[in-house]
Amino acid sequence: AVLLELIESKVNYVVQESSVVVKDIFRKYPTRYEQVLKALCDNLEELDEPEAKASMIWILGEYAERIDKVDEILDSFLDNFHDEPTVVQLQLLTGIVKLFLKKPQQTQDMVSKVLKFATEESNNHDIRDRGYIYW
Repeated sequence: AVLLELIESKVNYVVQESSVVVKDIFRKYPTRYEQVLKALCDNLEELDEPEAKASMIWILGEYAERIDKVDEILDSFLDNFHDEPTVVQLQLLTGIVKLFLKKPQQTQDMVSKVLKFATEESNNHDIRDRGYIYW
């Protein structure tokens, strides 16, 4: 309840730190505390720190079947793929592949786009290698 209140406070640094904490909580307790998903999604515009963005993208990929319009949300992150730090690019690549595995019909174009960005347009070896592994 406290974490939910912190997220709903809409204070930039609080929302960002909360997204990182929620990711860690979800990794340890994957089926608990899902009521914070909506609050996090409602506060996406607050995320500008790389670790917070990467955490949120991990949450979106992991809980894709429980989040409304998750494909649109991830696609909005994809618009700035090349401008994002490596940690965000890697998580975006993984998150979109997870989404594709859960909703292949709706996300075929998105997964093709992120794999193209990673394998053909990225200068980072780690991103390119992960893209080739997923391909």
